Amino acid sequence: MKRVEDFADYLLGSPSDLQEILYNLHKNVLAEDNAVYVALTEKTATGDLFILGSSGLDQESLVGLSWLRTTTQFPTIDCLNSGNDVYLPTKEAWLEKYPQSVLFREKLGIEEIFCQPIHWNQDSSYCLSLAFGVAAPGKSRDLELLRTLGRLFETYLDKTRGNKVVTLEPPATSMKRKIEALNDRHRETVNLVIKGLNNQEIADAQGISVNTVKSDLKKIFKDLGVSYRSQIYAEMIDEE
Repeated sequence: MKRVEDFADYLLGSPSDLQEILYNLHKNVLAEDNAVYVALTEKTATGDLFILGSSGLDQESLVGLSWLRTTTQFPTIDCLNSGNDVYLPTKEAWLEKYPQSVLFREKLGIEEIFCQPIHWNQDSSYCLSLAFGVAAPGKSRDLELLRTLGRLFETYLDKTRGNKVVTLEPPATSMKRKIEALNDRHRETVNLVIKGLNNQEIADAQGISVNTVKSDLKKIFKDLGVSYRSQIYAEMIDEE
């Protein structure tokens, strides 16, 4: 899946796991461009902010992003509020525009970021953020290619409208308590998910097949009341 056309075929096949989509975009499409992270963020009509899915961010970084709720000093927030592209080609451009979040940028090693609004429904606003490290010498980012990726997401979301692909339901009980109620293997699986492991890596760590991992995750998601991995992150951040 080295070409955008290949990613389009994969995406429009309607995979059910948003985290899996972002993982494949990050690792297989943008890897050669030194992607630091890819994230899809939602701002609801009531002003609540959710990181619906991300790839390249560890759990510590996701928790660190929880301060986004109280700041406007971040390109993703600008994108969500304005509904326009936000592009910062250099760390100097970031320093000039968002001085309060420079330490976070440095922690992640971001040199360049492109945030694109995703138009899906009128109840919330969405932003697809693509962050990169240092570009290869003599190579610049293809902004039209990045815009194409955003349009693919819009098409995917339109195709899955009504399937609750990006709907977060407030937990009846805390996510921590839900996880504690799982059996030993399922708790271990959740801990590996939180660490950012994919299905194959979880299978290797537990000595089971990938199909068993997929079956376990289906049961785990039902028990936790979520539809995809990133909801676990989001609810845990909310509980901090």
